[in-house]
Amino acid sequence: MKLMYKKFFVIGGVILVIIIISITVMTYFVRVDSPLVLTVRKTLHLPAIVVDGHNISIAEIEENTASIKRFYENQDFSKLGIRIDFDTEDGQKRLKLEEKTMINKLIEDIAIEELAKEWDISISKDAVKSAMERPMNEMGTEKAVKQKLQELYGWTLNDFGEKVVKKQLLKEKVSAIFDEQNPATDEMKQKIQKAKKELDDNRVFADVAQTYSDGIHANEGGIMGWFADGQIQDEIGQQIFTMDKGEYTDIIETPFGLHIVYIDDITEVDGKKMVHLSQIVVKKQTLADFINEKIKKMNVKIFIPGYEWDAPNAVVIFADEDMKKFEQKILQERILQQQNTQEIKNNVNE
Repeated sequence: MKLMYKKFFVIGGVILVIIIISITVMTYFVRVDSPLVLTVRKTLHLPAIVVDGHNISIAEIEENTASIKRFYENQDFSKLGIRIDFDTEDGQKRLKLEEKTMINKLIEDIAIEELAKEWDISISKDAVKSAMERPMNEMGTEKAVKQKLQELYGWTLNDFGEKVVKKQLLKEKVSAIFDEQNPATDEMKQKIQKAKKELDDNRVFADVAQTYSDGIHANEGGIMGWFADGQIQDEIGQQIFTMDKGEYTDIIETPFGLHIVYIDDITEVDGKKMVHLSQIVVKKQTLADFINEKIKKMNVKIFIPGYEWDAPNAVVIFADEDMKKFEQKILQERILQQQNTQEIKNNVNE
């Protein structure tokens, strides 16, 4: 009898080992997404990425990717001339692009969580509940919100609280403390004050921008483009729509740096005021930069196929050359689309 039990356990153990090896192969080497394999992955919490000991499971990535797919499939993009079909090869690649963005966001969330622990920041359940009251009030009832979340993402109300609201509140608190600890330096103030003095001495704004601005359009005279009233929500937006053409602001401090903004032109489109702006900006280190530097110091291990870790830039990238080329192609399409949109705006306002 004992021998029979021993054989039973040995055979059972061998079968279990074979199953584990098979699941591992079908997860990390030859990707198989059958319902059985998906269930086992979720049960075992098999890791996709490990960040400083934090496990991002394959199941979490698969669930989030499914939510992204569900969201796009439930949107009406016909007015934009866009058709989303994830059953095609092109659609599968586009979904991969969304998945990669989501994975990088999960890693960023872990970095923010670690910062929150270092700075003794926490988010209570009551704070999450309070923050969720606004969308409920906007949509009418809790039932309507639940229905919408289920339709768009396949989420419960609790999923929305944990995946979106709590993380957003945590980032806002981290951002507030970062801004307090990251004021403009004396060197930055001196630089922007020199620029302001030259403007006050009637030097051409574009020339001053080329000399002092850290902005990406400094060589073009600091041109920012056209903006509608209400489009800029920070300290800059509070001033520029009360000013006249040819005026410039005093020195304005934002989380991004020290700014002087010039009103190049003013027009009205469909009854809405629009302003064409240029700026001189002396940049601070942003929260995004700070988080990126923190991620660079974190130990990131990637186990799922198709991705690799770009340590110098602290970002997950595609391992497959075909996906890299496809990503570049889509990026170029988006840049061209933005340029065409800007040209249309310029033509409308000329």
